Amino acid sequence: MPDLTAPAVELADGRGTSPAQWWCATAAGTIVSLPFAWLLSYAAMLPFYLGLFFFMLFGLVIGAVVYRIAAPGRPYGRFAVLTGTTLIVGVCWTLSIVKESRDFPADVAADAVLRSRDIGRRSADEYRTAVAEEVRSFLRERHSPGGVLGYARWMLLEGEIKKGAIPSFDQTLRRSPARIGWAIRVVLSIALLGFAVGSQTLSLSRRSNPVASPAQPILR
Repeated sequence: MPDLTAPAVELADGRGTSPAQWWCATAAGTIVSLPFAWLLSYAAMLPFYLGLFFFMLFGLVIGAVVYRIAAPGRPYGRFAVLTGTTLIVGVCWTLSIVKESRDFPADVAADAVLRSRDIGRRSADEYRTAVAEEVRSFLRERHSPGGVLGYARWMLLEGEIKKGAIPSFDQTLRRSPARIGWAIRVVLSIALLGFAVGSQTLSLSRRSNPVASPAQPILR
């Protein structure tokens, strides 16, 4: 007769039996993150850092989708889980900042139309197009190579286009938060998005329930 008081022998704690399932879940999470990245590019610009809340909220949703798909095949290797989680967070955040930077010239042009006292003989659409192209040229010339990197450098170093810097608009254009404030926003957005997704996915490297000994049954 077996000794019921003897401690249970721990079962093998090896890696997940279906690593392909984890990578399928990672792919699904990455796809799900794409529309959220688009929304985050707008949320990030909300005043007083209010947009940071959405990095946490959307991250929880993305992580929950990954967990739902991957949970039946747990546990997975820690390195695989960490790599997949980092990939999802990286893709989502990077796309959000790319869209933010690509929208910047058009945003400035729309603001210029509202604030300009004289747009000459051009229509509003022609004026917006001209200002947007001048902003792109400004970033390329002052913060090479322009684009996403130029936008990031401009936000960190200036955060404003001074009067006379672009030919079609004679007022100073500002974006807030800028410089240190923008750097803080970037760091917090990455941290909150990573924490939210990871809070759902990182536990997949562990078994769903610990192995209990017969003398200490799991309470239900």
